[in-house]
Amino acid sequence: MFIGYYSLANAVTLFGLISSVTACFLAANGNFKLALYMLFLACLCDSFDGKIARATKRTPQQKYYGVQLDSLCDVISFGLTPCFIAFSFGFKGWLDVLIYGIFIVCGAIRLAYFNTLANENPGKPMKTFKGVPIPISTMVITLLFLFTTFLPASITVWIFRIALFALAIGFILNIKIKKPTLKRGAILLLIEIVLLLILVIAGDCQAPIIEGTYQLL
Repeated sequence: MFIGYYSLANAVTLFGLISSVTACFLAANGNFKLALYMLFLACLCDSFDGKIARATKRTPQQKYYGVQLDSLCDVISFGLTPCFIAFSFGFKGWLDVLIYGIFIVCGAIRLAYFNTLANENPGKPMKTFKGVPIPISTMVITLLFLFTTFLPASITVWIFRIALFALAIGFILNIKIKKPTLKRGAILLLIEIVLLLILVIAGDCQAPIIEGTYQLL
C-alpha cells in the first residue's frame, strides 16, 4: 500500500528525525535547553539504529534504503538543526548565516560521500570514517551553549562562528577517523550527558543583542 521499507531500525531513524524537528520548534519558541535535549535524543537514535539494522536480516535493497534514509535524516538532525537553534538563539548576522550555509553544505557533502563508499562495498563494513562524522555536532553545539551561560555574548558569538566553521571543514577533510568502539562510544555519550546535566544547573543562556548592520533579519 505504501512505498518504502518499514523496520524497527528505520522507525528509530525516523524517530530521531522527529526529535530533531521538535528541537527546531522548541528553539523557535525560545526553549533552547530543551531543544538541545531533543537533539541529544536524535543523536541517541542515530547511535542505535545502525546496530539494530545489523542485527536483523535485510535484503540488499533494504540495506541501501536504510543507508539513504539515515543520511537524509542526518542532514536535518545534525546539519540544519544545530544551525537553526543557534539562529533562533540570536546568532543571526550575515556572517553567521554564511557559516550556517557552509556548515550544512559540507555536512551534505560528507554524507553523500559516505553513501557512495557504502554503495561501493555493500557487504563490507567500514572500519574508519572519512572526515569528521556529522553527529559530533550535537556535542559541539551543547558545549557552545554551555559557554553562553558564563561568557559574554560578544565573545560567544565568535566562539560559535569559529567552532561551526572549523567543524564544517572537518566534515570534508580527507582524513581517516577510526570508528569508535562500544566503549569509546559509551564514553562520548556519557560526556554529552554530563554536558547536558551541567547545562541544567547552569544559569540562563545569554543571547547576543543584535544592533545596526550586524543583524541580517
